[in-house]
Amino acid sequence: MIASTSSLVTFEGGIDGFTRDGFIAGWACLPGVVSRSRARVVWENEVIGEAVADSFRIDLLRAGKGLGHCGFFARLQRELPPGEHVFSLIVAAEAGGEGIEVARNLSLEMPAAPEIRARLPECPRERVAWQDEDVLGHLAQFDLPRHCREMGVNRFVDVVYRFILDRWADDSALSLYPAILEKASLTPEAFFSIVLTSDERKSRQTPLPSPFDYRFPFANYAIEAGMSD
Repeated sequence: MIASTSSLVTFEGGIDGFTRDGFIAGWACLPGVVSRSRARVVWENEVIGEAVADSFRIDLLRAGKGLGHCGFFARLQRELPPGEHVFSLIVAAEAGGEGIEVARNLSLEMPAAPEIRARLPECPRERVAWQDEDVLGHLAQFDLPRHCREMGVNRFVDVVYRFILDRWADDSALSLYPAILEKASLTPEAFFSIVLTSDERKSRQTPLPSPFDYRFPFANYAIEAGMSD
């Protein structure tokens, strides 16, 4: 993995491997903001795969890469012969703009033996959603104290209830949590954990909204050093 910086943005990304059904897997993200990126895989000066990097991968979440929703699977636009191939990765914001090379000289082996190629993974046919325990184990990446500070405690309590329980906070919650958050008797992470592990949440079958869902309230979950200048 290589991070690449322009005068405005810093992207990170990498290429991980082939799938047996003709895709190349990788990831790309813009640290510090929830934003889709568009990844282009280049081989011998030709773009041979392109995809939006917004698939959830638990390994990326655990590695601190965004909120984990930055994987991609780009369908190869040509058959690659068996052997070692060298790629570059170009990343740009999905909304447009100039692409930035974030990784080069990435070597991957396309196996020749059919039995080895058969053991390669397939591209997921359905989007993987994060589980509550995934979120619970990585709350630091949401930068909740900053959101609480910027929103104010009353708004923060309402937003967390809406995000986790798909409803606004009731009067009993609003009479309890803002005061103890204001006094710092309860941290924003601890409050978030209480709601996320509540019986009401456990009774729900639907996953939490993804970072690209309109209901996701923590759009800029972290501020990278120098990015806010």
